[in-house]
Amino acid sequence: WMSPNTQIAQKIRERKTRLEKKPAARTRPQMKMRKEVTKGYLTTVSPKKTTPLNSKTPEKWTAATLRSAYAKGRRDFADCNLSRLNLRNAKLSGVNFYGANLHQSNLQGADLSDANLGHVNLTNTTLKNANLTKAYLSTASLAGCDLRDADLTNAYLNGANLRGANLCGTNLNHAIVNQKQLDMAKTNWWTIMPNGKRGSGF
Repeated sequence: WMSPNTQIAQKIRERKTRLEKKPAARTRPQMKMRKEVTKGYLTTVSPKKTTPLNSKTPEKWTAATLRSAYAKGRRDFADCNLSRLNLRNAKLSGVNFYGANLHQSNLQGADLSDANLGHVNLTNTTLKNANLTKAYLSTASLAGCDLRDADLTNAYLNGANLRGANLCGTNLNHAIVNQKQLDMAKTNWWTIMPNGKRGSGF
């Protein structure tokens, strides 16, 4: 026979023994916390996950996106890669293509009056019947360019490469270009020279 106090003590010992034999519950690893002062109060906040900054991808242009951007008021397309685009009859007056690559693009009949085409790559580009009045073409590469019947009145062509360019029927009235440059291009009797006269020579 055991007294009530002895029975209680025995049950406590048995319970303690069971707890000691029970495997410890797994605990989740704790994230390191950092302390932060907010408005004079020291608070503990969880660390934030950092994501790598995405590098800016180069802008890709199509004839449609370029026309749309121009229609919405954009004029600056300097240094853009616009090669092999079909911009036939495009209205691009006053556009800035400085340093852009327009290699083998089709700009037949396009309006490029007052355009900045300085240092542009226009090699083997079609500019037949294009409006290039008052266009700035300093140091532009027009090698092999088709400029037949294009209007280059008052255009600035100082330093432009005209080797192999087709200037048959081109209007160069009052254009800034020298005879050495024109000697590298193809002209005919229908070509209007800077002095307003037809044919080869000034």
